[in-house]
Amino acid sequence: MTVILRRWSPDDGPLLAEGARAAYIAKIEQLERTDALDLRVADRWAWVVALDGDPVGAIGAAARHVPRMAELGYWVVPRARGCGVAKAAVAQAVGLLFADGVERIQATVEPWNEASRRTLEGAGFTREGLLRGYIAYPGEPRGDVYLYALLSES
Repeated sequence: MTVILRRWSPDDGPLLAEGARAAYIAKIEQLERTDALDLRVADRWAWVVALDGDPVGAIGAAARHVPRMAELGYWVVPRARGCGVAKAAVAQAVGLLFADGVERIQATVEPWNEASRRTLEGAGFTREGLLRGYIAYPGEPRGDVYLYALLSES
């Protein structure tokens, strides 16, 4: 199994469409936006996750208002889950972000999302706490998330 991160291209529309068909991915991402692909192609910290050359997910980071800090997010389509793809993608993204001068990478995960918690913990992230009422999805009450972080000197 070879997992690589590569830049988005205009040919990656089918990956966004596949992600939009997965209920959880559709809830956390706005993949149906007409400019969704353009936004990813233009973002310096946005990558396609490819498994043996097949695009199966996405990973990216957004700069935060605190200097040298980024927030990580990722998803993998259902057909590629459970085989370590997300963990390999997170490890690669962490390396790229630290090489780009980021000193703190953080991520939030819903308490029920055990697979994502294991992914972050397996990549060296530390759970720092619970953010109560932090996340809001359309049509749902505000929900709690765990905050995970990894420091470049870790």
